[in-house]
Amino acid sequence: MRVYLASTADELKDFLAERTLDIDEVYAPTPIYSATHPDMDEEEVEYSLSLLAAEDALELTDDQSGAAIVLAFEVAHEVLGQFDEVSAVVEVPLVWEMLEAIFLVGEDADDLTWYAPQEAVNLIDEWMKL
Repeated sequence: MRVYLASTADELKDFLAERTLDIDEVYAPTPIYSATHPDMDEEEVEYSLSLLAAEDALELTDDQSGAAIVLAFEVAHEVLGQFDEVSAVVEVPLVWEMLEAIFLVGEDADDLTWYAPQEAVNLIDEWMKL
Protein backbone atom coordinates (compact mmCIF):
# COMPACT_ATOMS: atom_id res chain seq x y z
CA MET A 1 0.00 0.00 0.00
CA ARG A 2 1.34 3.42 -0.94
CA VAL A 3 1.32 5.92 1.93
CA TYR A 4 2.51 9.53 2.14
CA LEU A 5 4.28 11.57 4.78
CA ALA A 6 4.74 15.33 4.98
CA SER A 7 8.35 16.19 5.72
CA THR A 8 11.10 18.73 5.27
CA ALA A 9 14.63 18.54 3.90
CA ASP A 10 16.16 18.55 7.39
CA GLU A 11 13.93 15.65 8.46
CA LEU A 12 14.85 13.81 5.26
CA LYS A 13 18.53 14.41 6.01
CA ASP A 14 18.09 12.78 9.43
CA PHE A 15 16.15 9.88 7.87
CA LEU A 16 18.91 9.43 5.30
CA ALA A 17 21.50 9.18 8.08
CA GLU A 18 19.46 7.02 10.47
CA ARG A 19 17.75 4.84 7.81
CA THR A 20 14.73 4.51 10.08
CA LEU A 21 11.82 6.79 10.89
CA ASP A 22 9.51 6.38 13.85
CA ILE A 23 6.31 8.30 13.12
CA ASP A 24 2.70 8.13 14.27
CA GLU A 25 0.59 8.57 11.15
CA VAL A 26 0.72 8.66 7.38
CA TYR A 27 -1.75 9.62 4.69
CA ALA A 28 -3.16 6.37 3.35
CA PRO A 29 -5.90 5.15 1.00
CA THR A 30 -8.15 4.12 3.86
CA PRO A 31 -11.40 2.21 3.42
CA ILE A 32 -13.31 5.35 4.49
CA TYR A 33 -11.56 7.51 1.88
CA SER A 34 -12.09 4.94 -0.86
CA ALA A 35 -15.78 4.59 0.05
CA THR A 36 -16.34 8.35 -0.02
CA HIS A 37 -14.52 8.75 -3.35
CA PRO A 38 -15.86 5.85 -5.47
CA ASP A 39 -15.31 7.80 -8.70
CA MET A 40 -11.52 7.92 -8.14
CA ASP A 41 -9.22 5.15 -9.33
CA GLU A 42 -6.14 4.07 -7.35
CA GLU A 43 -3.84 6.55 -9.08
CA GLU A 44 -6.22 9.47 -8.43
CA VAL A 45 -6.53 8.49 -4.77
CA GLU A 46 -2.75 8.35 -4.40
CA TYR A 47 -2.35 11.72 -6.11
CA SER A 48 -4.95 13.37 -3.86
CA LEU A 49 -3.25 11.96 -0.75
CA SER A 50 0.14 13.22 -1.93
CA LEU A 51 -1.39 16.70 -2.28
CA LEU A 52 -2.69 16.56 1.29
CA ALA A 53 0.80 15.63 2.47
CA ALA A 54 2.28 18.44 0.34
CA GLU A 55 -0.01 20.99 2.00
CA ASP A 56 1.17 19.79 5.42
CA ALA A 57 4.82 19.82 4.29
CA LEU A 58 4.53 23.47 3.28
CA GLU A 59 3.25 24.28 6.78
CA LEU A 60 6.23 22.47 8.35
CA THR A 61 8.86 24.60 6.68
CA ASP A 62 10.72 27.45 8.33
CA ASP A 63 14.05 29.24 7.86
CA GLN A 64 16.03 26.22 9.07
CA SER A 65 14.05 23.29 7.63
CA GLY A 66 14.96 23.47 3.97
CA ALA A 67 12.45 22.52 1.31
CA ALA A 68 9.03 20.98 1.82
CA ILE A 69 9.16 17.28 0.97
CA VAL A 70 6.64 14.47 0.61
CA LEU A 71 7.87 10.94 1.19
CA ALA A 72 6.03 8.06 -0.49
CA PHE A 73 6.41 4.65 1.12
CA GLU A 74 5.27 1.22 0.06
CA VAL A 75 4.17 -0.62 3.20
CA ALA A 76 2.39 -3.85 3.98
CA HIS A 77 -1.19 -3.35 5.09
CA GLU A 78 -0.31 -5.22 8.31
CA VAL A 79 2.01 -2.42 9.55
CA LEU A 80 -0.91 -0.01 9.65
CA GLY A 81 -3.18 0.21 12.64
CA GLN A 82 -6.28 2.29 13.17
CA PHE A 83 -7.58 4.15 10.13
CA ASP A 84 -9.02 7.66 10.02
CA GLU A 85 -10.66 9.15 6.93
CA VAL A 86 -7.35 9.93 5.19
CA SER A 87 -4.70 8.61 7.56
CA ALA A 88 -3.51 5.48 9.28
CA VAL A 89 -1.49 4.82 12.42
CA VAL A 90 1.90 3.29 11.68
CA GLU A 91 2.63 0.37 14.01
CA VAL A 92 6.34 -0.05 13.17
CA PRO A 93 9.19 2.31 12.31
CA LEU A 94 9.51 2.99 8.59
CA VAL A 95 12.85 2.03 7.06
CA TRP A 96 14.68 3.54 4.09
CA GLU A 97 14.03 0.42 1.99
CA MET A 98 10.28 1.14 2.14
CA LEU A 99 10.78 4.56 0.55
CA GLU A 100 9.53 4.53 -3.04
CA ALA A 101 9.71 8.20 -4.01
CA ILE A 102 10.56 11.67 -2.80
CA PHE A 103 8.51 14.64 -3.97
CA LEU A 104 9.98 18.10 -3.74
CA VAL A 105 7.12 20.53 -3.09
CA GLY A 106 7.21 23.81 -4.99
CA GLU A 107 5.52 27.04 -3.99
CA ASP A 108 2.10 25.39 -4.23
CA ALA A 109 1.05 21.98 -2.92
CA ASP A 110 0.19 20.79 -6.43
CA ASP A 111 3.70 21.59 -7.69
CA LEU A 112 5.43 18.27 -6.98
CA THR A 113 8.68 17.09 -8.56
CA TRP A 114 9.45 13.37 -8.32
CA TYR A 115 12.84 11.98 -7.30
CA ALA A 116 14.05 8.45 -6.73
CA PRO A 117 15.23 7.76 -3.15
CA GLN A 118 18.80 7.13 -4.29
CA GLU A 119 18.96 10.72 -5.61
CA ALA A 120 18.61 12.14 -2.09
CA VAL A 121 22.28 11.66 -1.24
CA ASN A 122 23.33 14.00 -4.05
CA LEU A 123 20.48 16.52 -3.68
CA ILE A 124 19.92 16.88 0.07
CA ASP A 125 22.36 19.79 0.48
CA GLU A 126 20.63 21.66 -2.35
CA TRP A 127 17.21 20.98 -0.81
CA MET A 128 18.45 22.30 2.53
CA LYS A 129 19.09 25.69 0.88
CA LEU A 130 15.56 26.03 -0.52
